[in-house]
Amino acid sequence: MKRQSGLGQGLSALIPEKDENLYKQGDSNILKELDSKEKGELVWLKVEELKTNPQQPRSSFNDKQQEELTESIKNHGILQPILVRFNNFEYELIAGERRLRAARAAGLEVIPAFVRDVDDQNSFEQAIVENLQRDNLNAIEEATAFQRLIDAFGYTQQQVSERVGKGRPTIANSLRLLYLCSEIQDMLKAGQISAGHGRALLGVEDTQTQIILAKRVIDEELSVRQTEDVVASLSHSTRNIEGSLNSSKDVGVLEVENILSDKLNTKVAVTTRGGKGKIVVTFADMDDLHRIFNLLNSGSDLSY
Repeated sequence: MKRQSGLGQGLSALIPEKDENLYKQGDSNILKELDSKEKGELVWLKVEELKTNPQQPRSSFNDKQQEELTESIKNHGILQPILVRFNNFEYELIAGERRLRAARAAGLEVIPAFVRDVDDQNSFEQAIVENLQRDNLNAIEEATAFQRLIDAFGYTQQQVSERVGKGRPTIANSLRLLYLCSEIQDMLKAGQISAGHGRALLGVEDTQTQIILAKRVIDEELSVRQTEDVVASLSHSTRNIEGSLNSSKDVGVLEVENILSDKLNTKVAVTTRGGKGKIVVTFADMDDLHRIFNLLNSGSDLSY
């Protein structure tokens, strides 16, 4: 999303273009001219009267980074205006909450802003896209933002990719992190493990094992590659255990498994205990589930 760069005539007439402190503090007289400004033009708004964005993608604000931004604003002013819209007779933030918070902490009374004429849907989308393009969200915030675009607008991963300017594989890999349990997601939010570590942990099916391994990653400072090796080792051990269990199965049960797997063209597991048991049919996605259902429902000959 391109940021508008032109200054309004009223503002540029009051403040020289070469002024390094362009956004340190606005002229309060400009506030009286807001009604006559064209939307999208740069204006000065009172900090205390700005409403924050209820759709803010960012769920946490790093205290140290906020302190550094506040100090920077005290010394150099706001280098980039925030993005707002006029909604229900008040100015509502679209993007720039970190700058707004820092401006308040720095004691600024007014703040430069671009006013956009957008509805609720476009405001929501712009808030997400603007934050994503800044590359300062943590991995879970980013993944959640992608998912919100999908949920709110029915976008495909390809459409999300086009909206935010990131490759579709990047979108897919990011969304996978949302399958991690909340405890591991919190580790990602805190920066204790990376997105690469998170994706490696998804190779472990058991949640408790994932958590134990995640804590090991932190304690031993394992690299992503080392984590992948540990996960691969665990998976190999699991396959050996499954192989041992299969070797103890009745020959007739194994034959049923093989026949059903061939007929349904997917993995089928049959377990028995005390004359009872269960059949587990694996499907890749919803389309595959419908395919299997149609096979079973069509009266196809599954006899052996």
